[in-house]
Amino acid sequence: MKRTIFSKNKRPDLISLLVFAFFLLTAGLVSPVAAVSPDVVNIGVGTKGKYVVMNARLVDGFDEKILEAIENGVPMGFTFEVELRKANTLWADSLVSSNKVRHRVQFDSLKKAYRFSEFGKNIRRNIITRKESRYQKLMLTLKDIPVAPIYKLDPDEKYYVRVKADLETDRFWFPFNYIFFFVPFSAFETSWAQTSPLAIDPDLELSKQASGSKKKKGAISRDVIRSFNK
Repeated sequence: MKRTIFSKNKRPDLISLLVFAFFLLTAGLVSPVAAVSPDVVNIGVGTKGKYVVMNARLVDGFDEKILEAIENGVPMGFTFEVELRKANTLWADSLVSSNKVRHRVQFDSLKKAYRFSEFGKNIRRNIITRKESRYQKLMLTLKDIPVAPIYKLDPDEKYYVRVKADLETDRFWFPFNYIFFFVPFSAFETSWAQTSPLAIDPDLELSKQASGSKKKKGAISRDVIRSFNK
């Protein structure tokens, strides 16, 4: 999978970023402990088409330093680790499938717009917006994220989805990867948040969805979100 690379002509102004980094280092804003405690909440699980999908929201993902960095053209990214696990009673829970979702945003000072991207397994989208509220919502929200093909789940087994998030800063280009080394953005990492035990609805026509067979005329469409039973 190709990684998102910002072209040279879209890099923020060198002098403004240097001034911003100097301000952070001299204004006493650098501390070893993050000012907020981000957390992943509102995890929802269902099915869409042939996949198990999940929704979630990251709260307290932005603090003043991060927001100011974004406004100064620094590219920021959240990485979400999503796992579907089978609950076992006599041994360790087993990993069924996973997805790593990366959210990126960068402010284009010339066009006064925020460039948002989302990449992951079976996920790829790019959005440009001028609204701060919209880019923040996009960055903090997971929606219809595919976790695993439905055929991998057994209706007689119990499963759960867990997710965590962290703020990535290792993709800064030279020399900003060194300038921002002392800024505590990298300390941002949530703990795992997980759902209650889930069981797939046995009424779902798993074999038909897994095989990708054509639907007969008049058949009921199952390409919708279906909730799991607790």
